[in-house]
Amino acid sequence: MAPAASALERLTARLIAADPPRAKSLCVSLLGDAMEPHGGAIWLGDLIALLQPLGINERLLRTSVFRLVAEGWLHAERHGRRSLYRLSAQGARHTSHAAQRIYQASEPAWNGEWTLVVIPRTNNGLAERAELRRALEWEGYGMVAPGVFAHPRGQPDAAGGILESLGIADKAVVLAGRDLPGVGALPLAALASQCWNLGELADQYREFIHQFTPLEKTLNGQDRVAPPAAAAFAARMLLLHRWRRIVLHDPRLPADMLAPDWPGHPARALCRSLYWGLFDASEAHLQTIAGHGDGHFRPLAADALRRFGGR
Repeated sequence: MAPAASALERLTARLIAADPPRAKSLCVSLLGDAMEPHGGAIWLGDLIALLQPLGINERLLRTSVFRLVAEGWLHAERHGRRSLYRLSAQGARHTSHAAQRIYQASEPAWNGEWTLVVIPRTNNGLAERAELRRALEWEGYGMVAPGVFAHPRGQPDAAGGILESLGIADKAVVLAGRDLPGVGALPLAALASQCWNLGELADQYREFIHQFTPLEKTLNGQDRVAPPAAAAFAARMLLLHRWRRIVLHDPRLPADMLAPDWPGHPARALCRSLYWGLFDASEAHLQTIAGHGDGHFRPLAADALRRFGGR
């Protein structure tokens, strides 16, 4: 085994041992990152071959895929004795929505406007309240007062979509607002530390940097060589999986609301550097395993090359 392969595989093995990925969640990461740009379809046997090096055995993977089908993420097709799985329309929507946050190069400038979701007092007994709160918090909203959720970058149509999906579009109000200048009142941004657990999020970013900086040193060492394909794919999946777990819980607050040394910025730069450092070799491995020339595995979509702002 070449030294570069040994170093990369040892590092990946240590990361897996320290925090073993869950089969279902890792499967979603692989489908969104690796398979969606190639058409979103994969044979079960290929999926097993791609994830076994990451500690996911066949039994766990079969159970995970079955659950993803039951939850509407995947559509299953039988071809003789083989099973082909592809992203469903719902799975493709979820993947596309998450990709906007996962692969964003940097946060755009903020215009000072907030999106507010308000549950009127007449709906205090709203049965869907807990589910609504979970959905809004996943979208990055913080609760600034009982029944009032706010986000400085929230998209009103996304908030409306959440209400519609829960069947309560007529039971909540979606508003746009901003601080009034010259009033002398507390700015809404001052509530950031109360509405979002930024300390825990910052710790997660620091841990990401701590975990993956050795990978950057391995890829960019003095005797820099292209990483071996199989090892590069495993490292790319683990990198993207860990990044996805953190960034999808980041409310994406404007820079003015964050500490000057906010660790999310260097963490994103590190992820971008590693992702492109692994990309070509990992794609070669993916082609070897899944590119059977049967029409289901399509050429890489151009959008994939614009991830993290492109190379």
